[in-house]
Amino acid sequence: MDVCYCTLHVTRTVPCTEESGGITSWTCEAVCQHLLGCGAHTCTAHCHPPPCPKCPLLPETTTTCPCGKTRLDKGARKACTDPIPLCGNICAKPLPCGPASDRHFCKLNCHEGKCPVCPEKTVVQCRCGHSSREVPCAKLPDLLNNVLCQKKCNKKLSCGRHKCRDVCCASSTHRCGVVCGRTLSCQLHRCEEFCHTGHCAPCPQLSFEELTCECGAEVILPPVRCGTKPPACNAPCQRTRPCGHPPHHSCHSGDCPPCVVLTTKMCHGQHEERKTIPCSQEEFSCGLPCGKPLPCGKHTCIKTCHKGPCDTGKCTQPCNEKRPSCGHPCAAACHLGTASSCPSTAPCRRLVRATCPCGRRSADRACADNARDLARIMSALAATNIQEGGSVDLSDVQRPGAMLKTLECDDECRIEARNRQLALALQIRNPDVSAKLAPRYSEHVRAIATKEPSFAQQVHDKLTELVQLAKKSKQKTRSHSFPSMNWQKRQFIHELCEQFGCESVAYDAEPNRNVVATADREKSWLPAMSVLEVLGREAGKRRVPPPVLRALPAQAQTSAKSSGGWATLTSTNAWAARSNKPTSTATPAPAQPEKIDYFDNPPDN
Repeated sequence: MDVCYCTLHVTRTVPCTEESGGITSWTCEAVCQHLLGCGAHTCTAHCHPPPCPKCPLLPETTTTCPCGKTRLDKGARKACTDPIPLCGNICAKPLPCGPASDRHFCKLNCHEGKCPVCPEKTVVQCRCGHSSREVPCAKLPDLLNNVLCQKKCNKKLSCGRHKCRDVCCASSTHRCGVVCGRTLSCQLHRCEEFCHTGHCAPCPQLSFEELTCECGAEVILPPVRCGTKPPACNAPCQRTRPCGHPPHHSCHSGDCPPCVVLTTKMCHGQHEERKTIPCSQEEFSCGLPCGKPLPCGKHTCIKTCHKGPCDTGKCTQPCNEKRPSCGHPCAAACHLGTASSCPSTAPCRRLVRATCPCGRRSADRACADNARDLARIMSALAATNIQEGGSVDLSDVQRPGAMLKTLECDDECRIEARNRQLALALQIRNPDVSAKLAPRYSEHVRAIATKEPSFAQQVHDKLTELVQLAKKSKQKTRSHSFPSMNWQKRQFIHELCEQFGCESVAYDAEPNRNVVATADREKSWLPAMSVLEVLGREAGKRRVPPPVLRALPAQAQTSAKSSGGWATLTSTNAWAARSNKPTSTATPAPAQPEKIDYFDNPPDN
């Protein structure tokens, strides 16, 4: 039986160890209460081993009054039971309440025993230190760490993901107490640790079974951590494919990759067969238009080669039936019926190139507007001829080229026509514009001339000869048929004919298609410069001017007069006239004063 030092408690329960086996006395933490040596007072200390301390009220140990401000006289007390004399001053002992810098003190007069409870109030901060309030000093021990405010902490916890939502939080660590719960790398289990930063630790679960590859050639012995992948194996896969082709990959887990053996298959629309289609690809699109007939019976599917049936809804493609008036497509939304059932209320808005009769002006116009102006022109022409008593010849008007000449000539057209007639009468090489202005040739004409200059020169010479022949001929037009050639050269001839004012039409089918150029006596002309000359000028080559004829010898003047008075003077016959010498030995005629022609001198500028 164990007895404490103060003998107030007889037994206790302790673990049975070697150290506790020989202990017979112990401290119970209660007040001792043993009678002191003075025989009048009891021990106020806690349970302790004997002996008890001396009585604190003995005369030799008590030398001051209870407040400690006044020293007692020797012999004032004979025994510990004698009262301690009071000094009468204020006690002023510090109390456990009040702020740290200004503690409260006892305001009673000097007295024996403990000081009473402080009647004042103390300002106490809340647990988190955000706010403070006054509490009675009597309740201070109970409210020392229990004063709470209503502010939420809102600080991040240790995991960095969650926030502390405690009211008046006094914690300094803010450790998160939520279970992580994220899926581990094994994809089978979840993290059971408290919420944390960074990646979760590997799955702690282990397996004590062997982990092999798909074919069993490679083995990982236990223990095997959860989530470990099967070992890599270089042996060929032993699975059989449904297509029958051998596998060309190593041993693996999961499904086999698609078969990549090249096979021969048809496209979606059965347009073509290819021999380089992987076996795993069932069908493919060749990229060509589908071409399958639509339910309307007039059009075919214009979508790229596709899988499945074509769109069987209402066809929205434009109608291709030709209009009876102009021959252009209907262009309305697809509808049932023939060309006679096409909606004729909407005029044809297709753009056509309209020109004036001389061909200088050109503009893109709607077909309906061009037809309206053509009808007006034909009506005016018929009325004029009938009033003059003549007949109407519609053969020229009904030609395809004439049907697009619905623009009216302006003053510039008349000026060019007048200049052309004067140039033809005076036999000037360029009847339209000054020789200093180069014609505007298209990029296609420039490209062909750069690539094949000999061909370009031949076509230019042939058209020049054709225009000159038309000017001298009594017929209204003259034509020339070029040999068969490819479409690039035919296009070159078509565009070059525009520079000569000639009409060009292609005949026959490929590969025997050729171009026929027609020159009009009144509407054709010669360009100021050929395309080769324009290219040479742009390249920096200067054009050598012809020699200027200042005066003619007497023999040349005689020949000029004999030819009608308006003989054509060119550089060739001028040099020829100068080189001719008189063959007769007769006496030369007396010299005559030379006549000066002021118009023969070149301008100053």
